[in-house]
Amino acid sequence: MSQNIAAWFTEKIADKITVLAQSKGGYLDNTMMRGDVVANTVKFPTIGRTNVYRLTGAIERVPAAGPGLSTVQMNFTDYEASDFWRTQDAYKAGPNEQNALAEIIVKAVRRQRDQIKLDALATFAALGGSGVTTIGDGTARIDILHTEQARAEIAATGSDDDEVYCAIPELWMSQLCFYKEFADAQWVGLANAPFSQSQRIRSKTVRSVTYMTLPDECFVSPSGTDWYAYMWAKNAMGAEDAWNQETPDITPQPLLQGTPYLVKAGLGGAAIGIEGVRVKRFKMLKNTTLVRPA
Repeated sequence: MSQNIAAWFTEKIADKITVLAQSKGGYLDNTMMRGDVVANTVKFPTIGRTNVYRLTGAIERVPAAGPGLSTVQMNFTDYEASDFWRTQDAYKAGPNEQNALAEIIVKAVRRQRDQIKLDALATFAALGGSGVTTIGDGTARIDILHTEQARAEIAATGSDDDEVYCAIPELWMSQLCFYKEFADAQWVGLANAPFSQSQRIRSKTVRSVTYMTLPDECFVSPSGTDWYAYMWAKNAMGAEDAWNQETPDITPQPLLQGTPYLVKAGLGGAAIGIEGVRVKRFKMLKNTTLVRPA
């Protein structure tokens, strides 16, 4: 009987997670370049630069400048979320309780999937010599001049990458929307945006940059009065999931009293900075109020 409950419950939660995936998702899914997976290692290509040389007509050595293509690589880190579910509870669980369990499991995995990318951005910006520049000193409110400077600096590198993302707090988005450029911009993110439908309605597309809002807990506050946030070109950061299990394993534990179910889900992933000149860090005021620009 216990095994039947486990199978039934797994099926119910799998159905609910499928529905959740259509309306909610990892905020930063597919906003960074995918890598090549070999065993427990993921490799991301780094595209260098080479130049043509003039032919002199002489029979002489080719002035090779070295390989223009290299890679950076890192190992995956594995994570797991687990909890116990009593057999008595499984028998008596109604739709609301089933939905709550599904949401808890889905959000735990997806939060960590986002955190892997946010940690990679923070680490990349903190590394000396990585090329990431910081805009602001933490005392000024976010302004369209700051975001446009970041966009222009990324565009000035000459990259053809037209996918640029900027993750900011909700209050920063509200502050920026006092400007006509933001107010008139496309409010809902692009129809072919790589993330979930719920994230599309939290996005604005301004001069080909997709601005998305994340919960405040996603942002680091160095002093308590400021926030770090980031803008990056997709190919300037790399992220890959080795495995992603949102639908949990539910197994009975007969060695424990009442044979409760162990509910487990998890993921394995990695993210890394690749090209610092196309990653920008904002250090701006952690505003709690809004002010109309003069």
